[in-house]
Amino acid sequence: MTPTSPERVKGKDRAALAVAAACAVISVLIWSLWVLPIVRSIDEARSTPTGRTVAVELAEGETVGIWASGTSAALGTMTCSVVDSGGSELPQWGGPTLGWEDVLWWMSPRHGFAQQSQITSRAAGEHLVRCEDALGTYEGEFLVAADSFGSGAIGLGRNGGSEYPIGSILVYCAVICPLLAVLIPVVILLRRLVARRGLTPR
Repeated sequence: MTPTSPERVKGKDRAALAVAAACAVISVLIWSLWVLPIVRSIDEARSTPTGRTVAVELAEGETVGIWASGTSAALGTMTCSVVDSGGSELPQWGGPTLGWEDVLWWMSPRHGFAQQSQITSRAAGEHLVRCEDALGTYEGEFLVAADSFGSGAIGLGRNGGSEYPIGSILVYCAVICPLLAVLIPVVILLRRLVARRGLTPR
């Protein structure tokens, strides 16, 4: 038996509401487990002027971010180095094309701070972080807080051929999923109200 048009519409509504519910769950998980912990970490971190060194205790394999602010950071002349407890300098990694400062900058409790690089410790212990202006002219500040870049990528598209960084997916979903969770039920409700008005005899 071929379903009637109203049944089809109800089926589509149920599917849309299921998507909205999934978006709501994803939103709660991303904001509670990723966004808010990063915000707290930035808020609790101590900012340091460029040209100085700050000691940070890191666990083995812990990943953190170096966040920077000021003229030096804005102009891209700020350079940072991280030395572990064994005296070895750690490599730093840049962020994805779409990052925290592009989408969630308004959530940062420290105005103007954006993550500049990502570091992962090789061994537990004290790490010395130093940032300075390469030109020795401009001022700036830096702090060590939770990482927003993420590690790895997810393959999407046909056969997973297109890879998207974890950080980009998280910031995108942190904004889009709450919007969909709210807008989908609203759109369905409005459409049903309009349909009922159309069926009401004048």
